[in-house]
Amino acid sequence: MPKKKKVKLTKEEKRQRALEERARAKKEIKEHPMLFGTYVVLRALVIAVMVLQITNREWYDVFLCGLTLILFLIPSFVERRLHIDVPNVLEVIILLFIFSAEILGEIQEYYLIIPFWDTILHTLNGFLMAAIGIAMVDILNRSRKFRIRLSPVFVAVVAFCFSMTIGVLWEFFEYGMDIFFHMDMQKDTYIPAVTSVLLNPDGRNAAVTVPVESIVINGQPWPGYIDIGLHDTMKDLLVNFIGAVVFSLIGMLYIMGRGRGKFAPNFIPRLKEHELPAPKPEDEPNLLTPILLSQEEKSAPHTQQDCVFCRIVAGEAPCYKIYEDDFILAFLDIAMDAPGHTVVIPKQHEGDLFTSAPETTARLMDAVRRISRHYVEDCGYDGVNVLNASGTAAQQSVPHLHFHIIPRREEDGLNTWPELGHHESDLKAMQEKLTMIKPEEKTGKE
Repeated sequence: MPKKKKVKLTKEEKRQRALEERARAKKEIKEHPMLFGTYVVLRALVIAVMVLQITNREWYDVFLCGLTLILFLIPSFVERRLHIDVPNVLEVIILLFIFSAEILGEIQEYYLIIPFWDTILHTLNGFLMAAIGIAMVDILNRSRKFRIRLSPVFVAVVAFCFSMTIGVLWEFFEYGMDIFFHMDMQKDTYIPAVTSVLLNPDGRNAAVTVPVESIVINGQPWPGYIDIGLHDTMKDLLVNFIGAVVFSLIGMLYIMGRGRGKFAPNFIPRLKEHELPAPKPEDEPNLLTPILLSQEEKSAPHTQQDCVFCRIVAGEAPCYKIYEDDFILAFLDIAMDAPGHTVVIPKQHEGDLFTSAPETTARLMDAVRRISRHYVEDCGYDGVNVLNASGTAAQQSVPHLHFHIIPRREEDGLNTWPELGHHESDLKAMQEKLTMIKPEEKTGKE
């Protein structure tokens, strides 16, 4: 495909975009004051250390300070450019982790002053990388191109493997820096004794332990034999393993509980589905574009001229859109009976649940689920009511399949649950009338 020319913005458009960015920043600061405060304090400390190191002409430390300031931008980049919501708790921990590793660990020499400083950071790294591993599976699962259904155990294994892979790659990096740039990122250790089969006087394949009582290198006595980074590397991988196992188990239990729980969500980034750009017809397929499974899906959705929802889909009637993709449209209900009352419809005309195609219903329910989660996770609501009426006897007012989403807050005064009264029907007789379980299946289960 020919490369598209980048459209230049006018001065007014640039000014408008700058105003929008400024308004968005003010809104985020107001909504997340603790996160903003953490950013300000840590950046101020890094800049202060950088100025001090410049006066001391410690240029390597100045480089580390600049690198730290760049790394601080990663969470914001992920949220703005990749449309991924990084939970505030995770974002604060990432900032503190970067500051602890680069400024405190390297420049302030905490790696030498505090014995377990490196161990703590590697354990935390294993924990966080496992959370990101689970998030990667979740984000891929929510993309419009892929639909993956994995068991909680398999997701935990994927998260664990991802975390350990990151840990191994980091050890490769440390080894490379030590070999090619003569650094000591893999901290050396004094060994009080050596255990080896090479020390067996009989030449047998049996290890012999010899204590290191004295050692002289180039005429200089050393307090012991120096291990060149092996113990540090294996210890780092071991604590990374512990952190990865801990969060992988937490994530597995969280998935098995169908998303219930307050601890795990603080560490798992999520896709901002409502911010994803709508795919354009001329674009090449990517993670955000749907796979067209049949020729029928490629054609324009079937509509009916006398259907108000079909006219909205065709653009002949106005609406306040909340969500849209190639198959589903969601918009605000003009009845104004409840704040945020949303109607979700398939673009393909379907009369009701009884006549709708299974794939249409599946897409519709998936959109209802995603919009509902957006309202609760991103918009500050505490829950939702999801309502559907199919058939005139059920008070369906528009003969086009649709679901109502009513966002709810605690003590909002709404009553969306109908008062049905009381009936005296025999439940056993009602079961015999309505059951879908065949008699032989019922007998087998009993």
